[in-house]
Amino acid sequence: MTDPYQYYPTPEALSRKAWAMFKNTRFVRILEPSAGEGHLLKAKPRDHYQRLSIDCIEIDIRKHAVLRDEGFAVVGMDFLQFQSGSVYSHIIMNPPFADGAKHVLKAWEILFDGEIVAILNAETVRNPFSKERQLLVRLIERHGEVEYLPEMFAGEDAERKTPVDVALVWL
Repeated sequence: MTDPYQYYPTPEALSRKAWAMFKNTRFVRILEPSAGEGHLLKAKPRDHYQRLSIDCIEIDIRKHAVLRDEGFAVVGMDFLQFQSGSVYSHIIMNPPFADGAKHVLKAWEILFDGEIVAILNAETVRNPFSKERQLLVRLIERHGEVEYLPEMFAGEDAERKTPVDVALVWL
């Protein structure tokens, strides 16, 4: 059985690292455009002075009820068709690895003034063979940073295991 959505829930340790990448921790409104069941969002900062407003997009409609039960607003199904990014201060994502560059470029396109943190297959950045990947590498060089992490989806806390290295990208 194949998974058309490439669903790999973000392990808790990787989720914490992703949230720690943000430089501006004054969160206004957050978007998670590949939300799955909200695993990445469960590691959000716990600041009792600040109630975080988090919106989700998830292409698999079967996961929408889980997201709503966790208290997240589902605002769309297909991030690549989404247009309302200017209302967000932060976008945090673990997009499908096969389309990671495309998803980060879409986030860059729609975000007016904010930060992006993305979990990508490391090869997306290390091997920029396509125009999309080349553009992503230039964006990282000019506006961000990347940290490579080995086998974050292979540890004990990984719900679905794969020995791939990841690139944690901040823009």
